[in-house]
Amino acid sequence: MPVVWAALAILCVICLLNLVLTVAVIRRLREHTELINRRSGQSSGQDEITLPAGARVGDFRVVTGDDRVVTRADLRQGMLVAFFSPRCPACEEHKPAFIRYASGLPGGRDDVIAVLLGSPEELGALREELSGVAQIVTEADVDGEMSTAFGLRGYPGFCLMGQDGVLAAAGFRADVLSESAVL
Repeated sequence: MPVVWAALAILCVICLLNLVLTVAVIRRLREHTELINRRSGQSSGQDEITLPAGARVGDFRVVTGDDRVVTRADLRQGMLVAFFSPRCPACEEHKPAFIRYASGLPGGRDDVIAVLLGSPEELGALREELSGVAQIVTEADVDGEMSTAFGLRGYPGFCLMGQDGVLAAAGFRADVLSESAVL
């Protein structure tokens, strides 16, 4: 009979240890979830992905897929500049809202620039999908001319232009565009 009591005591200790470890893991997962939500802008910091609204875009000179030269001087009020990467799940998520918004701009694709970040091989489908609504600029990474001028630190990035190369609205979610339209 003492063997049964000893086995039962050991089993209770193991169950208590398991419970303590489970509670610790749950607490840690909550901390990670909070950090992820904060980083992805679900709490605040909508404009952290690019220069903030009110900042002036840096100088740049790029050539679009249509062989048009674009500089900061070409950015007009109401123009939309967006940054996408084919390796970005959030880009895929916000792409339909971007396409809807860009399709409704009065100037058509002349008022929209989509900067695609990645290698030429991986950009093919994305370029084809967005070329109907936007002028396409390709850059290898966030150290390209437009990415640097806009202070891009990740993607997707959506920027609505104000006057004189100043950002009227900026964020990593496409809803920043519809929120700006209301203002």
